[in-house]
Amino acid sequence: MRSFETVLEKIARQEGVSPSDVYREMQLAIDASFDNPDPLIQAAWRSIPLKGKRPTPEDILTYYASKLSCRSALKT
Repeated sequence: MRSFETVLEKIARQEGVSPSDVYREMQLAIDASFDNPDPLIQAAWRSIPLKGKRPTPEDILTYYASKLSCRSALKT
């Protein structure tokens, strides 16, 4: 599996921006969703393990990568 930094670098190259710009935009999108008061959205956030008080891009990618791995293992 690619490291998180490698993924950021690849996206940054594709978009013509820096990896820190990519990270910042990811965090802004996560924060906007995390702050959404909709009960269904808040319930979805509660199912994702966090290392701190707010989710980070690493938290989200780790969570969804593990979900995809589990799904892939079930298909074999």
